[in-house]
This record gives sequence, structure tokens and C-alpha cells, in this order.
Amino acid sequence: MIEVNLHPEGSKRRRKGRGLPKVPAWLKATGSGDGRDPWLIAAVVIPALVLLVVGWLWMSQRSERGELDVRIAEAVEDSTRLSDLRALSDSLMAREAQIRERLDLLSGLDDGRFVWPHLLDEISRALPGYAWLTSIREASAAPDLQVQVDGMAANPLAITAYVRRLQESPFVGEVRILGSQEQNLEGFSAHSFKLIVTYSEPAETLAADVAGGA
Repeated sequence: MIEVNLHPEGSKRRRKGRGLPKVPAWLKATGSGDGRDPWLIAAVVIPALVLLVVGWLWMSQRSERGELDVRIAEAVEDSTRLSDLRALSDSLMAREAQIRERLDLLSGLDDGRFVWPHLLDEISRALPGYAWLTSIREASAAPDLQVQVDGMAANPLAITAYVRRLQESPFVGEVRILGSQEQNLEGFSAHSFKLIVTYSEPAETLAADVAGGA
């Protein structure tokens, strides 16, 4: 069955109704019938932008954190290496100090090992005729070495000559007479004496000359 609309405005209303879609009810409630409410657009766009910004910040912070972690790991590695080097340096310095201490000890022993031979040699070399020694003992230890020399002489002149010869020695610094006494030895007269002889370190050239002359 065919229906014909003879009213002139009927077709126009129908055409207009067909050209425009219906607006949803939730859009009509906002006060704009065309769906372009700015508040609604802002409510949709702003959270999206916030999410994008937050995501970008999170990624940026994550990247920076990764770089910081790498730098921290490198710093820890450098610190560990420097700590090992410092420990090695301290160990080497301590070892060097020990070696220096031992060298100083050996040098002191080496310097002092010829003291007594030189001094005894000078005490014996300076002894004049008609005089002899009865004892030699240490009066004070090195470095201010002093020895007490006891002996006998035929007369006081021999004692004086002995003291003068000792004073001329480069290895003797001072000679002091502690005492002299006349004694009777098996029918003849003699004089006992006690001396303090101080050791003196001679100059190197003079010591070399003395050693070469010996």
C-alpha cells in the first residue's frame, strides 16, 4: 500500500530530521546540544595531558636515576681502588720506615765496630818504654766512650810522656790523670797510674791518613 504525503511541509520536516543525528541525553544535560562543551573537553584533555606529563617525568627521573646509579657504582669502584692504593702506599711507607730503621742500626753498628780497635791500638801505640798496662775497662759507653787505663811506669816522666802521646792521637779527645802512686815492686821503685781516656771521632781525611800509615 502506497502512501503519498500531500502536505508541502511534511517532506521538509522529514528531510531535516534525517540530516541531523540525535544528541545523547548526557550531552543535553551539560547545557550544549551540539556536544562541544568546553568544560567537558577540558575534563577529558587535562587528565590525558597530566598522564602524559607524569609519564614523561617518570621516564625522565628513571633515566636520571639510572645515570646516578651508574655514577654511584663508578664512584664506589674508584673509592675501592683508591682505598687499595692507599693501603698499599701505607704498607710501602711502613716497610720503607722499617728498612730505614734497620739500615740506621746497621750503620751505627758498622760505625762503632772499629771504635774499640782504634782506641786500643792508640793506647798501645802511645805506651812508652819502661811502662806497662795492668787493665783497661770501659768507664762510659758510646757515643761518649771513655775507658780507664791502669798501668805501671818506672818513673813519673814515663807517665807524662804517655799522656802526651795519647793526646796527640786523632782518636783520643781527652786524657785525665786520676792518680799516680809510688810502689815498691820486688826491690825496685815503680809508679802506678790511672788514666781516663775519651774516644774522639777523627775527621775522615785524617782517619784515612792514619789508617794508611798503619
